[in-house]
Amino acid sequence: MTGHATIPEHIDLDQARKRARELLTELRRHEPATKLALAQHRVAQGLGFSTWPALVRANERFTAAAPDGFAWHRITRVSIVCFRTDPGAESGAVVALYRHDGGWLLPSDRRLPGEDVWDDSVLRIALARMGFRRQGTHLLAVDASRRHCVFWVDGDPYQGERPHRGDAQWWTGPADAAAELLAAQGDGALARLVLAADEARRTITYDQVVADNQRTLVGPYLRADTPQGGSGFGGTARDWRDARGVLADALDPGRASSTFLDLACANGHLAVSMVGWGAERGAEVIPYGVDIAPELVERARELHPEVADHFWIGDALTWQHPDDKQFDLVHMLLDVIPEDRHAQLIDHLLAEVVAPGGRLLLSQYGPVRPALAPEAVVERLGHRVAGRCRSPQRRGRPDPGRASVWLERS
Repeated sequence: MTGHATIPEHIDLDQARKRARELLTELRRHEPATKLALAQHRVAQGLGFSTWPALVRANERFTAAAPDGFAWHRITRVSIVCFRTDPGAESGAVVALYRHDGGWLLPSDRRLPGEDVWDDSVLRIALARMGFRRQGTHLLAVDASRRHCVFWVDGDPYQGERPHRGDAQWWTGPADAAAELLAAQGDGALARLVLAADEARRTITYDQVVADNQRTLVGPYLRADTPQGGSGFGGTARDWRDARGVLADALDPGRASSTFLDLACANGHLAVSMVGWGAERGAEVIPYGVDIAPELVERARELHPEVADHFWIGDALTWQHPDDKQFDLVHMLLDVIPEDRHAQLIDHLLAEVVAPGGRLLLSQYGPVRPALAPEAVVERLGHRVAGRCRSPQRRGRPDPGRASVWLERS
């Protein structure tokens, strides 16, 4: 895990910990109630650091880690490198740090009892420390003790109702600049982690993205206590209708009955919601869904037994109906597919999944930079926008940045 920032000379943390334990023994000969923290503090100051945590942040060493076979039960601490969408950045994202005690830090905290590291700790820590809402989540590294793991995530400032810090002061900038800033304040380990995370973000494969997305989404979706929560939506039923109901604008008014296929359907809630929204317009909608996660497809079948045979397991990039059936309206969230696969996705869906005369409806899950908004993607790839849905509502206000568009197959 190397980079271009100037990293301070390394101090052996194992030796520092050994010295702290030895000093604690000496101190307790005179004061039996002495705490280890005091010995650690004195060792840190003797090595030129203001505190023991500062010593650790400057010198901790990590190795790359992968989720499969990882010893999650050993983890007691989690740190996170946060990347925020930035339309002005060359790579489309910048590192986000937060202000603490006069310096800049990555969000980090101890794992709470009973927490699942991936599902719970990463989400809570980023929200509590700096009000950051993670989306994509990826394991990066683990320390020598195998008790402190590091993730890199992408996301944006949180605007919802979960407990979160709303007053954090942020610094955002390119990874190299973030590493230089951290190194300059003595946090060499954090600087190295930022550079390693940036490299991992730039080189991640499609298969890794898919696997990590499943790890991120499946658990919370299955544990959600509302239908919309099981489809990845954090608001109320009314919020769901305001945000997603506008997708019914894409139903062809010339059809009395339409088949609707939701790709990345999760628990199938959007697919069956379209039945009601279509009925309000005097149209019959027959719902279908595809998701890459077998657990979510099984949940959709359980929740909607009347159409259980309308849900399949598959990857939107390659899926075709077992009997080559095609659909009148096909919906896809563009931001769940990496940018470099958008052309492949749209071409495949128009050729193999959308019925002749049908429509491909493209929307987005969360905020994205303007160049990745559905209309911008469609136009850049040389397709003609055939229609636009009304802007969805977010807490009673229009959210034009998430407007959906559709294409038509001739």
